[in-house]
Amino acid sequence: MDLSVYLGRMPIMNEQGDIFAYELLHRCSDENRTTIDDNVQATARVLVNDLIFCISPEYFILEILEESLISTQLIERIQTLHAKGYTFALNHYKSDESFLELFKPIIPFARYIKIDIRRDTREKIINMLERIRHQEIICIAEKVEDDEDYEWAKEAGFEYFEGYYFSKPQIYIRERIDPDSKTLLKLIYFLKKDAPIEEVIHIINTSPYLSVNMLKFIHLHHQSAHKRISSIDQAIVLLGRQRLTYWVELMTYAQGDTPYDGDNISSPLGKIARSRAYLMEELSPLVQGAKLQDNHADSAYLVGILSLGEAIFLSSFKDLFTQMDLDENIAKALEFKEGTLGELLKLCIAVERNSFDEIALFLSHLGISQNALNGAMMRAYQRSCTY
Repeated sequence: MDLSVYLGRMPIMNEQGDIFAYELLHRCSDENRTTIDDNVQATARVLVNDLIFCISPEYFILEILEESLISTQLIERIQTLHAKGYTFALNHYKSDESFLELFKPIIPFARYIKIDIRRDTREKIINMLERIRHQEIICIAEKVEDDEDYEWAKEAGFEYFEGYYFSKPQIYIRERIDPDSKTLLKLIYFLKKDAPIEEVIHIINTSPYLSVNMLKFIHLHHQSAHKRISSIDQAIVLLGRQRLTYWVELMTYAQGDTPYDGDNISSPLGKIARSRAYLMEELSPLVQGAKLQDNHADSAYLVGILSLGEAIFLSSFKDLFTQMDLDENIAKALEFKEGTLGELLKLCIAVERNSFDEIALFLSHLGISQNALNGAMMRAYQRSCTY
């Protein structure tokens, strides 16, 4: 089972030769080519794995393909997104009348138009530019292959340029860690039937993948709120049920028809993280004399479920924290195992390793008896078995 995602990144340059933006391209392997059976699925997978399930109007331009079926629903959707601040580019603009008539309702919403300078004669391209110049549309020259193409495109009035003259797509390989399809479908079902938020929280709590990527999603959309997150409950309140539903549906579609077969590398690590989270949650009320937050059990659970994030996401906690607005105590517990939450985490790891000397030491620090630990371990184990 291939656990990798291949992304092509093609630079778009301005007249000064500086990079203005990148076009993200779906690739099936590291051979720098693609076979796409479903454009929507390819787009969804690119968005899910590289952009943590988030299309921010501030950072992304949505491209409308020339093969798009122009329907009333599509036009209304573009109008709605445009009103919300999203920017659009129209790909492979053509000069023939049938194309112009078909895309006429969409052109007013297009901020950028991409023109393949090798598709038509240069005379036709000049005529195209003249027809759209008064519409305050920015033109991007595609298929710029050599210095002559580049100089001509600049003289013709193009403002941005893309092609092999500047660079072939750079291939980035990311490990793909899809969550269990059954978990996603179950989550969608609960969201659609308007289930109590406690049931939704329970499902997300069982998956490190869902938890981490939801926190990343919130970071991108709520940076101005300066809200530090200490529990999954708080994260879901910030996100909202509707946006959570869209996010999960995008993840589900991005998986395509690849069945979950249990070999997913997040599966064994995810089970360990869940068990650790259950134990930390059971232990947190037993800590003596600690100044934990009011939602200390939720915070303890979050530390446990995220504690294997470095192994699951092949990234350091330091890098992960730049993409999440975590409470300082949680971040310190995860990265440095500091504070009471960090001490609880060290205790749980010692339990997993059957390191009896360390267990005794941490129990003493936390003021927890061996009998209390045994009871917490039994409750955590029972919870793990019922999942």
